Amino acid sequence: MKKMKLLVALIAMALAVPSFAAIDTIAVDVGISVFKTMPIGIVPFEEESAIKWPSEAPHKILARDANLSGRFEAVPSDRFDLVLFSKKRARQYVTGKAEKLANGKIKLDCFLYAAETKDVLLGESYTVKPYEVRQAIHSFFDKVVYRLFGERGVASTKLAYVSKIEGVKQVVISDYDGFSRKQITRDSSINMMPVWQKGNKGLVYVNFRNNRPSLYSIAFGGKETPLFTQFTQTFSPAVNPKTGELLFAVTDNGKTELYRGDMKKGTAQKFLHLKSNQVSPSWSPFASEVLFTSDRGGSPQVYAVGKDGTDVRRITYMGHYNERASWSPEGDRIVYTSMDDGKMNIYTCALDGTDIVQLTSNAGNNEHPSWSPDGKLIAFASDRGGNYQIYIMRKDGSGVTRITNGSENTSPTWSWYFDEKKKK
Repeated sequence: MKKMKLLVALIAMALAVPSFAAIDTIAVDVGISVFKTMPIGIVPFEEESAIKWPSEAPHKILARDANLSGRFEAVPSDRFDLVLFSKKRARQYVTGKAEKLANGKIKLDCFLYAAETKDVLLGESYTVKPYEVRQAIHSFFDKVVYRLFGERGVASTKLAYVSKIEGVKQVVISDYDGFSRKQITRDSSINMMPVWQKGNKGLVYVNFRNNRPSLYSIAFGGKETPLFTQFTQTFSPAVNPKTGELLFAVTDNGKTELYRGDMKKGTAQKFLHLKSNQVSPSWSPFASEVLFTSDRGGSPQVYAVGKDGTDVRRITYMGHYNERASWSPEGDRIVYTSMDDGKMNIYTCALDGTDIVQLTSNAGNNEHPSWSPDGKLIAFASDRGGNYQIYIMRKDGSGVTRITNGSENTSPTWSWYFDEKKKK
């Protein structure tokens, strides 16, 4: 049986370069959405006095949230304009008031109105430091989503990904739209493959400090901890959304297999007993099944298995190279990458491998897809612009938007909701 060259690819991925640069957002629509979006008016906030916003004015943040959400189409206007809103069928609009207080904080009064009657459908107030304005506006927008759709939005979620900083791959996190980026690792060796710990309390990632891939965890505000040091080479982490335990790949004597481990105790046992290589595990949202990539059929393909390591079944058949699959939050579809004529593209399919939908094409290599927690969006890395950057698209492949710029950025992983008990 032909061995997958996945570890070689892993190491090769670790070696390329630019530096830290400013982040911008550039929308590049490459598909026509099959899902209807709701037009919503966006009107600038009234300001008691001119405010120097640390990144963007609130209405621009709201417009970006609307367009990125996969639910809305922003209808910007310099003022309330019922004729424009009616023409664009925007039945609601958002705006507000902003005041800079004597203590340096900013008071934001945010409103969702019915366009025709000007009835207030939602009102929220925030008193925040200037650097907290974006988070406040994201929070308000998520409440708008809940008010109009009865579902949670993702504007307050975050992404973890890998960014080249001064020539070294480091793990960073940012708001879901690419702003407010924060560097997590500060090591002279390569860092990659970040995933969120249960409850978003920290990250698990791979580090090459000892010239070999090894798993580490880091709690936000805490220190870095090596994981499962009884193994020589560990990578491809996947956190169980219910228990927090870890699935990961171990390479030993030329073979790569999946193990299941307790990060606190440091204990681990083999998850699958197969003759083939296995990598890239992904838990289902209910932690009842696992997706993984294996070469058991001769080339990398996506398989599923029960949480106890039994009932292995093949998912993908179309294409000779399919990998890095993950479940949608609803648990009804998977997203994965497939090689087409030497280029990597992103697909989704049903759980039995049918109903295959190609989301990217004719736009460089597109890799490492990650679902948003509401299942409406997919983050991914693409080199369509020359070097790898992070993009977001709707689940049907439309509305592609680049959210990073400058240095190379890869391997996005979307956070869970930050308060799983909260419904709005």
